[in-house]
Amino acid sequence: MRKLLILTLIIPIFLLNGCSIGKKDTVKKVEAYQSDAVVVKIGVLPDVDSVPFIAADAKGYFDREGVKVELVSFNNPVERDAALQSGSIDGEVGDILAAAFAVQNGIDVKITSVTCGKYDILAAPNSGIKDANGLLGKKVALSKNTIIEYVVDNLLAEKGISDKEIEKIIVSKMPVRLEMLKSGKVDAACLPEPLSSLAVKAGAKILLSTKDSLLVPGVMLFTQEAINSKKDFIKKVYRAYEKVTRDINANPENFRDVLATAHFPEEVAGNFEFPQYTKLSVPTEGDINQVLHWMQNKGLLKKRIGYKDMVDDSVIK
Repeated sequence: MRKLLILTLIIPIFLLNGCSIGKKDTVKKVEAYQSDAVVVKIGVLPDVDSVPFIAADAKGYFDREGVKVELVSFNNPVERDAALQSGSIDGEVGDILAAAFAVQNGIDVKITSVTCGKYDILAAPNSGIKDANGLLGKKVALSKNTIIEYVVDNLLAEKGISDKEIEKIIVSKMPVRLEMLKSGKVDAACLPEPLSSLAVKAGAKILLSTKDSLLVPGVMLFTQEAINSKKDFIKKVYRAYEKVTRDINANPENFRDVLATAHFPEEVAGNFEFPQYTKLSVPTEGDINQVLHWMQNKGLLKKRIGYKDMVDDSVIK
């Protein structure tokens, strides 16, 4: 009778444990499925800011962090920003102006980190312009009401030159701007990498660069909806970013093959100089206010925007 009682007690316990184990396995499978089902979609351009994300994708850094990332390539910032605002992508490698315009238009996006892009003002080949002072009264090609114009105005201001002392030639398409510079149809132009390196290869001369400035033009943006629903996954994206930028800084030659994937021109990919990617950070309040002040002076700011409306550092902590 005692043996029967013991068996009677043991069997339900065993069955309960079995159910518990089965339930845990089911939970793990559901969690794994949910993890696989989540994709972080990021818009990129063929520029230096995007290289770490493209390298992390090509070299398996995202896979090792257990996050699925879909990089969506765009040919220009207008298409990229439209995709972000429509919700087609979760985030983008963009700029502070893009963030400010989005917030102003009622799109809830946040700057989550600074990127390491570079913008240069270059003199045309055979222009005879040797320094920033040589730009006085000259034709400078740029795109209006964009990060490019912001960079031009502020790099000139750092040298004590007003933007009214140059003749701004509006050329929105960057490849066209590059060709106009190379052919001498304009005296100077502002270009990002890798187009700047292409211009130098054709004989242009870098006069001013954000590399030598305190300007923070490039940033990473995510929609607030993506931050709310995919925060843990975005954190994994950033862990991969940290590791890949550390490795690029240590051995850039190991990543030169990625430049082709990033659609860098073949002429510059072979000897392109990688930037020194910095540790994760967000723009300071001063960085944001400088951009907002510039926008206000241009009549581009239609409503009051503050630092907290534009920046969220929670995913890089």
